[in-house]
Amino acid sequence: MTIFLVVVGLSGAALAFREDIDVWLNADLMAIEPRDAPTLDPLDLRERAEAARPDLRFDSAELRIDPDRTFAIPGHSRQASTQDAEPTQFFLDPYTGAVVGERTPDIAPFSRRGIVSFLYRLHWSLALPEATGALGPYVLGVVALVWTIDCFIGVYLTLPLPRRAPSAKSWWARWSPAWRIKRGADAYRINFDIHRAFGLWAWAMLLVYAWSGVMFNLQEVYRPVTAGLLGLSPQQEEAEAARIDAPALGWRDAREKGRAHLEAAARANGFSIDALQWLVFDRKRGVYQMFARSSLDTERRTRTFVDLDAETGALRRVSWPGRPGERAGDVVSRWLDMLHTAVVFGLPYKILACAMGFVITALSLTGVCIWWKKRSARDASERRGRHAETRVLSR
Repeated sequence: MTIFLVVVGLSGAALAFREDIDVWLNADLMAIEPRDAPTLDPLDLRERAEAARPDLRFDSAELRIDPDRTFAIPGHSRQASTQDAEPTQFFLDPYTGAVVGERTPDIAPFSRRGIVSFLYRLHWSLALPEATGALGPYVLGVVALVWTIDCFIGVYLTLPLPRRAPSAKSWWARWSPAWRIKRGADAYRINFDIHRAFGLWAWAMLLVYAWSGVMFNLQEVYRPVTAGLLGLSPQQEEAEAARIDAPALGWRDAREKGRAHLEAAARANGFSIDALQWLVFDRKRGVYQMFARSSLDTERRTRTFVDLDAETGALRRVSWPGRPGERAGDVVSRWLDMLHTAVVFGLPYKILACAMGFVITALSLTGVCIWWKKRSARDASERRGRHAETRVLSR
């Protein structure tokens, strides 16, 4: 497991600051000087991207604009049969609509343009080729499942043995050394204490990252376990729908109808819509999906959205955090997602998430050192036993 956990630990440490690192490395592509002028409508910018690259489909558009960032919009090849393939990122000046540049999927992974995308693919799929399908995520899901079990085994192994005499120290007094690193000890003892103490102090967060890894990559295990323990809302079955490539409902009409559906749901259920975030056209399902930040959402992760029919604009589905019928497992899943991706609690939590990447790496490596030391001692003991037996027999 160490190989995989070191990979996801170090890549995850960097990805806690994914956007900041990307902007720092590619300021010429992603940053822009704020101006005392209005920005263009995001859907106007989408149309300009479409006109500049007619060979690409721009099926999603952010509905908010940062005054100091270029407008980034993903585009997929018109020859691609699915929207799951990695897109070309297209960047435009939000004030003028001029093309600033683009970032293609085949960019060199260790270049400044490609390193952050490579780290992301490494973290969730081991950066394996598309021809391997879901092999990378599945392997990481299995590792996360074993890691989850190991979290409970690990904390159990630190517990003190039962008290053998009434005069012995209390249970906590016998367990407390497991939480500390002994000063002045030899290298092996310090390595052992780092492994044990860091594992205890960071145990809750380790479990969060392990079990959320199962949630992301091994749903066939995550859903039945979570449903059995906490309950989960049933997955909504999508009705069979014909693929739509030229919807009757235009993007601007979809935005207005989506806004109306969201605001109606907010009025009826006692929350407010703060800002529209994304509008996505799903050709396969024949719907527009619009995301918004509501008074129930966190600062960087929106869970409030509507699906509307791409032909008629009729409401197909509306969802928001805390909706009626939501189960405890839904709430836990939402928090696992937000904690794993570091989109809550601002900069302090991003620093903690970054630090946890190094903690995971340290625990993995110190664990291997402990295993290797014990294995070497066991092998040496067996060799001594065989040598002694040979001497007896030779007599």
